[in-house]
Amino acid sequence: MKLSVQLYSLRDAGDLDTQLAMARAAGFKWVESVASHGLPPEEFADKVAAHGLRVSSMHVSMAMAEHDLQGVIDTCHATDCRLAIVPWLPMGERPSTAIGWQAIGARLATIGNQLNNEGLRLAYHNHDFEFHLYSGRTALDWIFSTARPQQLGWEADLGWVARAGLDPMATIAGHEGRLVSVHVKDVAPPGTAIEEDGWCALGQGIVPWEALLAQLPAHVSLFVLEHDRPVDHATMLKTSYDFLYQQLIINGH
Repeated sequence: MKLSVQLYSLRDAGDLDTQLAMARAAGFKWVESVASHGLPPEEFADKVAAHGLRVSSMHVSMAMAEHDLQGVIDTCHATDCRLAIVPWLPMGERPSTAIGWQAIGARLATIGNQLNNEGLRLAYHNHDFEFHLYSGRTALDWIFSTARPQQLGWEADLGWVARAGLDPMATIAGHEGRLVSVHVKDVAPPGTAIEEDGWCALGQGIVPWEALLAQLPAHVSLFVLEHDRPVDHATMLKTSYDFLYQQLIINGH
């Protein structure tokens, strides 16, 4: 069982050393990076290791995956990370048709094949827009329709699934064979946490995380905390880590 944190959550907390130190102080042993955070692969790997951390997975943009895949591969090998994840499609690059979303899946499958050849794996991370319907199916369905599970896994962000108004476990059931990790993030009660874009520390919101974390370990072993805009980074980290540890380790799920 890997309990990790996406370092994007800490982007406003200080430099990379500060972010890594905060993650380790909260209890995390794993981090999910944003590529190599602008550092040469070996330098990035040394910095992570110096804080007693390991890289569980890394987010890489579609542009980087298509135009600097060797850089992704080098960073993965330097950090002994086996999972690269495309986390976002900019607004102007989001298709408006089913065929367009299928084409995105085909592009990702090509990248996935190249990573497979290096002993690595590619996954896609959702927001809420991938659950809009096109010709009767969601964008996520169309993406996956042109990529086999080994070519393209799924990092399920269940906070965004909840924001899309969907049931997290039912949504996972539709793509269970692709699930490689889960982004654990919580949605604040309506009208609260405005300064945090409506997100909150894990276990303090309206997503039924106790119930979900009792079921999810049967399907996945990598759990990645994310909070898009925390006000108090250290408190959010510690509160969320303690909740995760209680549910997944102490409760023995």
